[in-house]
Amino acid sequence: MKILDKTKRFDDEHDFVEEPPKNKADLLLSSLVADNLARTQIFKYSTKYGHGFAAEDANHFTDKLSGKVAEVVGPSNTLNGADRVVNGVLIQSKYHASASKTIDAAFTFSWGRYRYGEQILEVPKDQYAECVKLMQDRIRSGKVPGVRNPAEAEKIVWKGSVTYKQARNIARSGNIDSLVFDTKTQSVTSVSVFTVSFVITFAQACWRGESVAEAARMAFESAIVGGSTAFITGIVSAQLLRTQVASFGAAPIKNGVKAIAQTSVGGTVIRQIAAGSLGKPVTNTIAIRHVAKLLRTNAVTAPIATVVISSPDFYRAVFKRSISWQQFTKNLSINAAGVAAGTAGWLGGSAAGAAIGSAVPVIGTATGAVVGGVAGSLGAGIGGTVAAKSLADRIVPDDSKRLIKFLRNELARLASEYIVTEPEFERIIKRVAMTVDVKWLRRMFTQYHKRDFIRIEFEYLFKAALRNRDPIMLPSAEALEAVVDKICLLEETT
Repeated sequence: MKILDKTKRFDDEHDFVEEPPKNKADLLLSSLVADNLARTQIFKYSTKYGHGFAAEDANHFTDKLSGKVAEVVGPSNTLNGADRVVNGVLIQSKYHASASKTIDAAFTFSWGRYRYGEQILEVPKDQYAECVKLMQDRIRSGKVPGVRNPAEAEKIVWKGSVTYKQARNIARSGNIDSLVFDTKTQSVTSVSVFTVSFVITFAQACWRGESVAEAARMAFESAIVGGSTAFITGIVSAQLLRTQVASFGAAPIKNGVKAIAQTSVGGTVIRQIAAGSLGKPVTNTIAIRHVAKLLRTNAVTAPIATVVISSPDFYRAVFKRSISWQQFTKNLSINAAGVAAGTAGWLGGSAAGAAIGSAVPVIGTATGAVVGGVAGSLGAGIGGTVAAKSLADRIVPDDSKRLIKFLRNELARLASEYIVTEPEFERIIKRVAMTVDVKWLRRMFTQYHKRDFIRIEFEYLFKAALRNRDPIMLPSAEALEAVVDKICLLEETT
């Protein structure tokens, strides 16, 4: 008797294989997190004056949240150039241990004159009042060219959004201020992942024929998981990048990018990747520096994203014991391949999208880069996942395949014991198919006596089949005697 042949949902083990990453946002969240972190100065936080760079990023983030048009321009390394531009105003940030040192840093040592022309001086929040007074004294002494009225000091000195102590803490890992800052910044990143995940899942559900309400429900669930995963990945990555990990492989990666940029094609690709990430065309020097940062950041975010994505499987393997360690290792390797492929796809797609967007004014470099990055990440990520899954299947079979095989055999045994007919067995299998899914198989995996578990779950169906049969009345003795007489008569005539 063939078992389960007419119930595809139950017969095809692939219906039960959990092919990670199951949430399409998992394929691109690492790249989104890395892209946003690379646009900060986090690699400089661990340097001697890292708190100054942390202050710039903190103040920049506050300005962006308040709706101002803000840009960090300090990395261009122009002598006495501005650190930031906010609503067209040039900002020079100075964060030192005391107000006097902060103000001193804005004046030349030889002549004692203000070094930054028309730039506004941004100072620690807690030093603002004293810095204004000190600036007034400098104006009275004629040390600020073009300014004679001490009252103008309030226009020259701006109050930063964080204190000196907060800036120092933000530059370090493992403290409340840095965690709060990362929580705020990564919330923005997680919203991006939430949005992308919602759109992708909703579209896929609608294409499958789901109702709008059901598609929206599925999209919200997927988006919440994707956004949460990006949030955790971003915070852990940002904290780790404040440590010595940030300097690991810096020189080899930058040298590698430089070598690629020296070729005609490579230089174009590097510039397009940087333009896609920064949302604007940049010079070769800035492009090389930024792409090196992107690669270093991705080297941190990709493993962390893989671990975060795989954490539910880890929980099932360790605590619920609903999957095997063999299955966990297999899923982990597939997750890693998908994230890595998604990262490569994001970089390539972002570069291509930036090139197309820059050529089409309606689209623009930034929009083209995002669209290209998402498309490239999904395409390469899904392809990488499928390839990794195919290779892994040749080495390690899924738990589901082993469990389905065991279930088939036990149902065949029950069919033999209860002597069910083919139509009865088909009806039983349809009922079984309504119960068996991935969650049910996980329950089965946790059972030590799997045969008893299957019988408890489904034996009642075989008993019900017997009860539903029409009662059979044995023939009377006279009827049996008549049949025997006919048989004997036929034998005599032959």
